[in-house]
Amino acid sequence: MEARVRERGPVPMTDRMFDHGRNYHECALRCLELRGAGQTFLFPPALVLLAFVVEIYLKALLTIEGKADKDLHGHDHGNLYGRLSADMQARVAARYEERHHQTLSEDLPGYADLFVKHRYAYELEGAHETDISGVAQLASSLYETLTELQPNLVRAGLVHDRIITPNQGIPIVAGPD
Repeated sequence: MEARVRERGPVPMTDRMFDHGRNYHECALRCLELRGAGQTFLFPPALVLLAFVVEIYLKALLTIEGKADKDLHGHDHGNLYGRLSADMQARVAARYEERHHQTLSEDLPGYADLFVKHRYAYELEGAHETDISGVAQLASSLYETLTELQPNLVRAGLVHDRIITPNQGIPIVAGPD
């Protein structure tokens, strides 16, 4: 038995962050599934989860860039994105534009405080519309940037396939069980 046990060192922080984000990303996708008659899509929880995913993936990219020693607390996507190197920002922005056909610099201010605002959406006054597709495309753009930089992070399968599919932030009609 001991001969088959492989010693595994500590899991790098970036890997742990990515796995944590991917788990929430999967949960967000599940909130967008329609599972049967009488069921509904769970858009508000999906939006909050996607906003959290964006935050975690941004922090993972900052860790890759060696900026983990700085204060990585906070939920402001604009602040976290702004701390990335110009090259990393360009990579993420290009992916986002390719996926969502919009400019990240114009859209990011609308996403910056989503997690803080929408986790307590019942406290919001007045209309509060958000482009869930854009947030989902940003999450997928960050996922793809991370897996491009570190291909070992990819876990092939349905979740990976759903995350990288071109259409994001839209209802998923699950097939028969």
